[in-house]
Amino acid sequence: MTLRPLLDLVLPTECAGCHRTGLPWCRRCRRALDRLAFPGGPRPVTPDPPPAGVPLVYAWGAYADPLRAAITAWKDEGRRDLVAELAPLLGAALSAAVEGADGSNVPLVVPAPSSRRSRRVRGDVPLHELADRAVHLLCLPGLEVLMALDERWGVRDQSGLATTARQVNVSGAFHVPRARRPLVAGRDCIVVDDVMTTGATLVEGARALRESGARRVLGAVVAVPRRRRGGRARRAQ
Repeated sequence: MTLRPLLDLVLPTECAGCHRTGLPWCRRCRRALDRLAFPGGPRPVTPDPPPAGVPLVYAWGAYADPLRAAITAWKDEGRRDLVAELAPLLGAALSAAVEGADGSNVPLVVPAPSSRRSRRVRGDVPLHELADRAVHLLCLPGLEVLMALDERWGVRDQSGLATTARQVNVSGAFHVPRARRPLVAGRDCIVVDDVMTTGATLVEGARALRESGARRVLGAVVAVPRRRRGGRARRAQ
């Protein structure tokens, strides 16, 4: 439970991008946000270099301000109201991932697990609500969210870790608890997260789901970093 609902009673809403008071997005930041969307809609992307075992991942757009500021505010600064702004973005990526599946069964939507430390600090699991909102917006019969993944042990927050450190941090750390395995076996699954950087979290989530009998695993995220020299994410071929 966050203090944001109480603060909203006494403090005006701020723009998630520039902190101007008034609306969750001011007109200028809304235009800047629209420019971050990939032309033609969500597209498949892969980290560069691609880690072994990375699933096919669909992203809405580029991870840059003002979207970066909004995701940070939503996840780490108690701006849970921004879930209403972010859910359509994840929903678009999720819709593309559903279309990317072969259609033989309705996929399960599986949020990437938060670290235990993050859950203690935040007091909730914001990604779960984001996934729920995104699925609700799509109105696809049978599409549902399942918290199928859990940690075997505590992992560090991935923020600020280099590529190799991220991979080591989560390697072998996720599993599907025994009671949830029958719900996963034979199903297509879409692992969702807010941002994909190195792909380590999605690789580990996909591994755990496959080992529990998932038929096929894809991914959907709001955003990926713009490709820089040396690369972070590129369009999947």
